[in-house]
Amino acid sequence: MADSAAYILRKIKRPPAIRQLIGILFLIILAVIGRPSWPGLFMTGTLLSIAGIAIRFWAGGYVKKDKELATTGPYAYVRNPLYVGNVLIAIGFCILSGRAWSFVALAVLYLWLYIPSIHKEERTLHKLFGDEFVRYKEHVRAMWPRLTPYATGPGGWAASQWVKNGEHIVNAGLLTALAVLISRYFAS
Repeated sequence: MADSAAYILRKIKRPPAIRQLIGILFLIILAVIGRPSWPGLFMTGTLLSIAGIAIRFWAGGYVKKDKELATTGPYAYVRNPLYVGNVLIAIGFCILSGRAWSFVALAVLYLWLYIPSIHKEERTLHKLFGDEFVRYKEHVRAMWPRLTPYATGPGGWAASQWVKNGEHIVNAGLLTALAVLISRYFAS
């Protein structure tokens, strides 16, 4: 069932940059219409969102898109830490929104936007880095982190790379949206 749904969603054409726009719009909608209520769910959603933002912060300073295969930092644990961060943020926002339908929408968006993007990016990485990427892929899963780090290589976190990747803007937007949801909790 999930495979056939993923196949259908992959066939729907979309421009490459639309993934970010749709993801941002989804979070904005949840922030605007969300009504966090239960303290336990509020804390869970907030902590998941903060964890996702922290993972994005960490990963954004390592990745040098199409120039160097990132295998250090969070990339030593999972091939797509930025996506893992996004998923945690989105799950946190779904919990915070108090809207059950948001989880269904998130699942559809994940199947439609992330699965095809991961496959496309991995084809590109294979073309660019060949056997180095194949070895890395054999040891590090796409979305489920390892418990121990992959044998690391050169490279470390750099603020200049974080800014170059636009993560300062992404993080500011995410923190603002999260602040809106948190303020709605305390206002109710």
